[in-house]
Amino acid sequence: MFRNLHKLQIISISIIEKSLKFMAQKEQIQELFIDSMRATMPAGISLVNEIADLLELSIDSAYRRLRGETEFSLSEVVTLCNHFHISFDSFYAAQGGSVHFRYNLPGNTSDGFQLFIEHIRDGLLMLKKAPERRLFYVADDIPLFLLFAFPELAWFKCYYWMRSVMNVPEYQQGFFEDVEAPHQLMAAGQEILDAYRIVPSTEIWSEQTLNSILKQIDFYQESGFFAHAETVQKLYTELSNLLQSVRSMTESGTKQITHAGDSNYSFYICDIEIGNNCIYAETGQNRTVFLRHSTFNTLETSDTAFCDTTRQWIDGLIRKSTQISGMAEKQRNRFFQMLQNAIREKML
Repeated sequence: MFRNLHKLQIISISIIEKSLKFMAQKEQIQELFIDSMRATMPAGISLVNEIADLLELSIDSAYRRLRGETEFSLSEVVTLCNHFHISFDSFYAAQGGSVHFRYNLPGNTSDGFQLFIEHIRDGLLMLKKAPERRLFYVADDIPLFLLFAFPELAWFKCYYWMRSVMNVPEYQQGFFEDVEAPHQLMAAGQEILDAYRIVPSTEIWSEQTLNSILKQIDFYQESGFFAHAETVQKLYTELSNLLQSVRSMTESGTKQITHAGDSNYSFYICDIEIGNNCIYAETGQNRTVFLRHSTFNTLETSDTAFCDTTRQWIDGLIRKSTQISGMAEKQRNRFFQMLQNAIREKML
């Protein structure tokens, strides 16, 4: 009997220890979740007021959640994650080598593409507001953010994706010139550009970064999707102007046109073939990786191990690359001259 009682005591102690460990893990996860939300908040903005408004709670109820006295419900977690653009999968280690991704899939409608662009805008606006933020962009293709400074070029890229990748029905006939760029789409694009100019970023380009959009213009020209030859020349001219703009940014080390003293732009030339677009974003302790999938769709994750590995990969690329922002004038001139020559050959 005493032996059985001893076994029961051991089992009870084990259950208590596991329960305490589980409770500690829950508290730690809730603390990390709250810290992640706080890291995205601009200075002077109250997190408790933001949570109370989003969840339609009293200030007292919001405070109880922030103090850990009340747990967030599942629906509340979903609402907060969507609003603050954070992923709950970042608060626990992936098991068995698995990684949780979110898939930003626009479908095959123009409305879906509008939502896709707005998702990018909302993410950049959140980065812009965060007191501590940084963006790393490994560019196999010219970053979409930059295109919106040149409306015709940006609209061509969006039109190409909707017609040739998404197969949006209303874009399957006629010429590129037949469709006017939607105002709502271009307005969201301007917001993307404005936010991008403020967020400090590091970009890694290669000699192949220009190739994708050149091939897309070539394909449409050869397929007869342009009604006028002047359209092609205009696209090449805007592309040339875009490169000149990026070159100016690398010279000054800033993306902000009127604030040349704000060093928020680092630019590297990589001799290694990049192979895919990859964005790594940091807001305080929060990190998210965006990977291109199926031409332009994005896979997103905040998995700790995956983010660690991605940052190590980016740091490795930087060590093997040449920085031309604010330095290395000779290499900078050579690189952009080579890209401009590729455009001039197309314009002949």
